[in-house]
Amino acid sequence: MNNPIHTAIIGYGRSARFLHATGLLGNPQAFQVVAVTSRSEPSLAQARADFDCPTFTDYHRMLRECEIDLVVIVTRNDQHCEMACHVLAAGCHTLITKPLGITREEVARIYGTAEQAGKKVFPFLPARWGTDYRRIREIIESGEIGRVFAIHRSVYGFATRDDWQTESKFGGGIILNWGAHLIEPPMLLANSKPKHLFGSCAQVLNPGDAEDTFYSLITMENGVRVHSQWSFSPQALPHWFVQGTGGCIIGNDTKLEITTGIPTRPADPTKFKDMEGEGAETRSETVGDDLYGDPVEIYRDVAADLLDDHPYSVTRDEAIRLSSIFDGIKKSQQQETLIPLS
Repeated sequence: MNNPIHTAIIGYGRSARFLHATGLLGNPQAFQVVAVTSRSEPSLAQARADFDCPTFTDYHRMLRECEIDLVVIVTRNDQHCEMACHVLAAGCHTLITKPLGITREEVARIYGTAEQAGKKVFPFLPARWGTDYRRIREIIESGEIGRVFAIHRSVYGFATRDDWQTESKFGGGIILNWGAHLIEPPMLLANSKPKHLFGSCAQVLNPGDAEDTFYSLITMENGVRVHSQWSFSPQALPHWFVQGTGGCIIGNDTKLEITTGIPTRPADPTKFKDMEGEGAETRSETVGDDLYGDPVEIYRDVAADLLDDHPYSVTRDEAIRLSSIFDGIKKSQQQETLIPLS
């Protein structure tokens, strides 16, 4: 392993430049970008300006001609699996932007190839590093809102798109695009394994044939229910709504409201109007702006794994489990039934 880590990038569009390049350039002692591959000449010109490195239009040639330790894949979803397997077989570690693959089978194939090659896979799941998620986790772990029994995570938008993300043949669709942000963090907060799920998805406004809305309800083995949704609306429900036996957390962007109290138990249970929280208190907090993680910190963690043997936080089993859930949402929609996960 070179130090700094010799790093190449496949795909140099907006996400690669503003997320991944930021993370790499923000860790100059750990990473040296030695090559970039793209099919776009303007993107290659930008890469040369950003990194002063060789550029390629064919990643196979890049792998043959350059000494590379880590390859960052930031391409269309349907290209991730094949590219990752080629990269791993060539003797390089790989970081893959979400989603890792478009099906569970693809993700399992990537990890199988990595095991055969003796190389590592780094799924890029930036919401794990989100400031809102981290603070909500601290509040839950403190016991301040009691035992958590339901977690809701949602995002709404009211604009359409017309690109490859609307086409199933390219691995498009809102589940693969937003599922990692909206499903995995609340599942981690539930602190249990998923038991079964109900899923619903539909194509509402976008062109193409891929779903542009989804809803999932995952029941965890400890009984916590995790609700996740992306949908269209000019107005929105809270981004986070965490319910506990002693209170709740409401989150919108960088603002959190934490309400704590003890529900009353009147002698006459028919007096519903009296069944209000006694001594309920609400306070507000503001978290940092990096709701989907700081790429500099994420790449620092990648370097810590490769150079210092500090394990990256996303494990093989977690990555495969998440892809199984994405598959399960679509299967639940098709079969109109619960899908077992354990």
